[in-house]
Amino acid sequence: MEETVTAKKEIILSAGSIMSPSVLQHSGIGDADALSALGIDVVHNLPSVGQNLTEHPLLPSAWQVKATDTWDDLFRNETLLEETLLEWSQTKSGVFTHPPLSFLGWLRLPDNSSIFETVEDPAAGPDTAHTELIWINGFVGPEPAEGNFLTLASAVVSPTSRGSVTVNSSNPLDPPVINFNILSTDFDRFALREAFRSSARFLEASSWPDFIVAPPTNATTDEEIDAFIRENAATIFHPVSTVAMSPKDASWGVVDPDLRVKGVKGLRVVDASVMPMIPAAHTQVPTYLISERAADLIKEAWFE
Repeated sequence: MEETVTAKKEIILSAGSIMSPSVLQHSGIGDADALSALGIDVVHNLPSVGQNLTEHPLLPSAWQVKATDTWDDLFRNETLLEETLLEWSQTKSGVFTHPPLSFLGWLRLPDNSSIFETVEDPAAGPDTAHTELIWINGFVGPEPAEGNFLTLASAVVSPTSRGSVTVNSSNPLDPPVINFNILSTDFDRFALREAFRSSARFLEASSWPDFIVAPPTNATTDEEIDAFIRENAATIFHPVSTVAMSPKDASWGVVDPDLRVKGVKGLRVVDASVMPMIPAAHTQVPTYLISERAADLIKEAWFE
């Protein structure tokens, strides 16, 4: 059964950085040639839809440690895990009152880093971080059968790699093709490599005598560390910029500064996909800010 719903004022699309561009493309808004090839009727040619996908690449590196108060034993014991979850849900007490991330560090590459001989600094400003260090009291990933671990996860927060979200059929229920394309640039690979080295130096300091049992890898050369990164890197669930905002008269981008889709009437996008570039920060708060601003824009347009 088909049902048509018509908006009285405008449609506000908030499906996120993956599904908002997918909905737009299936609705005929996107690259005209690509949509036509799939049999999708073109409503408006807007090639930037789904392009510019940006993420923070993440490298979780787990050091085995001499400790008994990590989260590892808890996650190996399903009975204890259920009891601990029940304790938290009923009394808001116990282990789960503690945050999983004990410390965060925001770091910059040295100004004299060799990468800047060939690549311009992509950070937003001279005090903006290139990488983030996340301290986690346990193993991140499928839990090993034994041992206690400290994970130092490194993320590139000023990345230069760009990916895409595209549709590959005319069926709107089919999942889109997501190409994060992380670590595809020299800068991103260099930054994550140096972030891993920073983690290793931190835990090899004299302040940690006999605490480290085993490192996550014995890699030391660029080639060895790059191989370790290729095997273990992931994303941090911060996708943005697939419906990027740009000036009203710009030939690139998807939405204007009022979050309206360019060349289309009555359609606005409000979610993390409209960020023109990824912030050197976790994306939750910036998304809140976009939503607050969107609320003001919508009220101004229709109710004031």
